[in-house]
Amino acid sequence: MPRIEGTNSILHPQYIVGFVDGEGCFCVIISKHNTLKSKKEVRCIFEIEVREDDKPILEAIKKTLGCGKIYLLDYTRYSKWRAHAKFKVSNLPEIINKIIPFFEKNQLKAKKRKSFEIFKKIALMIQNKDHLHLKGIEKIEALRNKMNK
Repeated sequence: MPRIEGTNSILHPQYIVGFVDGEGCFCVIISKHNTLKSKKEVRCIFEIEVREDDKPILEAIKKTLGCGKIYLLDYTRYSKWRAHAKFKVSNLPEIINKIIPFFEKNQLKAKKRKSFEIFKKIALMIQNKDHLHLKGIEKIEALRNKMNK
């Protein structure tokens, strides 16, 4: 494994696969949106959250994948929790052009693989504008209900 001291490290794809199998999340958010015809907004999000002292690994993952943003999360209301860092990709073109091709080429090994496959279907449905009508949203909701189980 390469050094992870700074942000100059490029990681081996299988290292990222293993890390995401353990710490990553593929999720689909459906929320109310009054200005849309369907009244619902659908977003795909890929994220990894770790303690803040592990932020360098997120920086290396971000550099290797070539997309996403890193956020610092301070859970001060929880006295025993430490601050966290989150790597997040929510931009649909980055999901379609970076995240999906990466995990198609470098397949997940654990149960997260099923969630990724559903995530991919939903992202492609959004790209095809299926989320803009009621039947499409119903299909997306049915698929989303099968994720992360």
